[in-house]
Amino acid sequence: MRQEDVARLAIGLMVLLLPYAGAFTVIPLVAVFFWDRESRLLSASLGMLLLLRPALSVTHLELPVYVVAISFVASTFSPFASKRFDALTGSIIYLMTTVALGYPLATMTSWGGLAEAKVLFLAILGGLSGAFLNHVSKERDFTVPFGSCMVMWLFSFDYPLPESGRILMICLFALVLGVGAYYAKAADSDAVLSETFICLLVILFSGPGWFALLLAFYFLGGGFTRYGYAYKRKLGIAQSKGGVRGYKNVFSNSLVPLAMAICHGIYGSDLFVLAFIGAVATANGDTLASEIGQTSRTKPRMITTMEVTDAGVDGGVTPLGEVAALAGSIIIGLLAAAAGMSGGYGLLAGAVAGFLGTNFDSLLGATLQRKGYLTNNGVNLLATLFGAVVGALFWGVLKII
Repeated sequence: MRQEDVARLAIGLMVLLLPYAGAFTVIPLVAVFFWDRESRLLSASLGMLLLLRPALSVTHLELPVYVVAISFVASTFSPFASKRFDALTGSIIYLMTTVALGYPLATMTSWGGLAEAKVLFLAILGGLSGAFLNHVSKERDFTVPFGSCMVMWLFSFDYPLPESGRILMICLFALVLGVGAYYAKAADSDAVLSETFICLLVILFSGPGWFALLLAFYFLGGGFTRYGYAYKRKLGIAQSKGGVRGYKNVFSNSLVPLAMAICHGIYGSDLFVLAFIGAVATANGDTLASEIGQTSRTKPRMITTMEVTDAGVDGGVTPLGEVAALAGSIIIGLLAAAAGMSGGYGLLAGAVAGFLGTNFDSLLGATLQRKGYLTNNGVNLLATLFGAVVGALFWGVLKII
């Protein structure tokens, strides 16, 4: 075994000192820092987390020690266990290792004063975020411990959770969906982790009906990416990698709906219901407008000037694309009504917010994206935010009348 591996495993074993030494665990970390050059950034990162805990106490904020304990596992033992496998298998092993070791260690460092469901939930979040950052980051010795710790810390407040068995079933359900999308060549390994993360949070905070809307968007987006693919490839405007979606696409279209679902779980306001519908309707309407509209035999026109342009140009719209945008938005509104999330107002909010959000996406594409100020993913994020705002405005109007 290489010296670096020994050093990293030694760092991981220091988690056993946390319940007794607390921030003083930084002392053996300093020793490893000077002993092994290759693991210095990891030693420094975990040391900073340990010192951050007492520093935050001055501001009346608390970074729980059990969160730091799971971060130790996610940045040491989990990468070691998964490094010999391919991206997808390695990510699943990474998650399993973090949960299997992080769960008992977090329980130990909290002295049994934490609910089992809470420990399990945070360990799963730490495993998912750690596996994701371990694969996509070039500075993983910093991003994995800090990133996984911050994600878990964000969800370490008090809120109701189902029993541990249900949490595990939801996580397994999300993983099965993601792996299915991977083998169907609709998503890459990083998108699988992203979808699992989003699925888990949306279902836990707002219920399966909410995730059903996002799932419909994922299925329709993946399906229509292949619609007329040969023709779009001939024009040079087809999605790269055969339409396989990456984590950037997943997050840019799902972060706003995710935020709305979490806010609804915390505050319970119907504002977030209509905002969620508006955001998902925008994502679905925009995807269908793009994938179907690009196959139109009618030349697209720029949304800003109405001048004729080429297919695939940012900001170009066609009548077929506009019809597809409206249809995609209505589908989400109908599914929301069927899931019991809303009645006719939800359908109307989805149709209007999705259609306006799709055209706002085109407007951003014709202006900020063409000038290089935004990427396509940035445009998607802002467009779904716009759709959420329109949906929220429906709630405001309903309150007035």
